[in-house]
Amino acid sequence: MRYLDYKIAYRWGVIQRIKEGDIFPYPKSLTVYPSEVCNLKCIGCNSKSIHRKNGFMDFGLFKRIIDDFEARGGRAVAFEGGGEPMLHPEIDKMIYYLMNKVLKIGIITNGTIYKKAMLHADWVRISIPNGFNILPIVKKNIEKLMENRDITAIGVKFLRSKLCRRPEDIYIYVDYIQIKDLRNSPYSYIKNPKYVKPCGITPLRAVVDYDGTFYPCPYFYAQRKTAMGKGLLSEVWGTDQHKRAIRNIRNCNKYDCPLLEVDWKELEKADLEFI
Repeated sequence: MRYLDYKIAYRWGVIQRIKEGDIFPYPKSLTVYPSEVCNLKCIGCNSKSIHRKNGFMDFGLFKRIIDDFEARGGRAVAFEGGGEPMLHPEIDKMIYYLMNKVLKIGIITNGTIYKKAMLHADWVRISIPNGFNILPIVKKNIEKLMENRDITAIGVKFLRSKLCRRPEDIYIYVDYIQIKDLRNSPYSYIKNPKYVKPCGITPLRAVVDYDGTFYPCPYFYAQRKTAMGKGLLSEVWGTDQHKRAIRNIRNCNKYDCPLLEVDWKELEKADLEFI
């Protein structure tokens, strides 16, 4: 059973109550987009149209959001993008601030920037669009992470495309490797369908942009119709605007979201009430 399946099994009772419309629980994990700035232009990047203001999250705003999130039962924070998280001028301070909390820390990065603070995260995943053309600086930084890590799990995500047909053949020394399909590109093997019904557990997720705008899912970032509003999570969670944002999700990025890999019909048959 994969880690994702364990997570779903662990919260199975909550998921069932969500589907029945019984509750609208606070999320246990929060995705933070600290930067709208990126130093790469990767093929198939779904954030190209987003990098317009080149903004960074204010550190004071970050602290208020984290304090509020933890106070309501939050357990994990992941830095993602948007832009490249490690470009934020105060990303070290953000990581150290989380270390003083009872929160797990995750980082998704393009691997071009190495900082010692990354080694305090519970996991770091490097996204590599073309496994046959890995930048030398990325290789060097992966080696640094592997050599100096203590508790940190280091992973790599490759994109399978016509440019990189068999990423599973690429040798790289890390703890785990993920393979996803490149989409929305002339080099893609597959295309997203025009419409996919959003998953039933969107209420378990929360994303906050660099400017403090919350979204219900990381794959609908910066779509105004799916914005839950600005402020603190406790101020926007479960509001009419939040529920409307979920209803406004119309075109799910099927090949981005791991939740859509789950065989929900099989899980429905399983006896998970003991979890």
